[in-house]
Amino acid sequence: MTVTYINHSGFIVETESCYLIFDYFNGELPQFSDKPIYIFSSHGHQDHFNREIFNMFDDDKVKYILSGDIKKKIKTIDTAKILFVYPRKEYSLDNLKIRTLKSTDLGVAFIVETDGAKIYHGGDLNCWMWQEENKQFNNSMKNSYEREIKTIEGETLDIAFVPLDPRQDEYYDRGIKFILSKCNIVNLFPMHMWEEYSVQDKFLMDENNNLNQTKFYKINEKNDTWRI
Repeated sequence: MTVTYINHSGFIVETESCYLIFDYFNGELPQFSDKPIYIFSSHGHQDHFNREIFNMFDDDKVKYILSGDIKKKIKTIDTAKILFVYPRKEYSLDNLKIRTLKSTDLGVAFIVETDGAKIYHGGDLNCWMWQEENKQFNNSMKNSYEREIKTIEGETLDIAFVPLDPRQDEYYDRGIKFILSKCNIVNLFPMHMWEEYSVQDKFLMDENNNLNQTKFYKINEKNDTWRI
């Protein structure tokens, strides 16, 4: 498989049989070969969804898997090639097996199985604790996030895209550490960093980051590509 970072939480995974594009909202796309393309959007926030996804490919091989909250944003779009998905559901589309988790913000997180690989994209499912929030809010957020991740406890994720948001200050790594403690993640890609890529060094220098045998892929710039 090949993984390409587009921007923010946007990634492309090329498998043997298809391309999976997650949470594109802007950025340059590489050249695509003649394989089916599946475009996923975890929710309708402007840093995870852009209506331009419907104009990027003039090809009958493109299909869309969008969180149900996006439906109201695209009333003028032909929905024949769109699968709208909702939290805590399972779907099948061609050779894709898709599961969703409930975000702690809006929309869903995705678990996609295809070509023998299990791929997790968290969207905005994260432990969104903030210094400026009160203890009650933060405890509720922590409990909600941990409860959701525990639904996949013990699973092996071949590739996982997980938020590592520097805006959260002391809480920036709560979400990524917890999922690492509950799942066997083979290849981990941080996201939602707002181009403040130095937050990765802070995380990697933490002796208690829970990486263990997980391979962490450090992002340096847009369009970084890795062969998995």
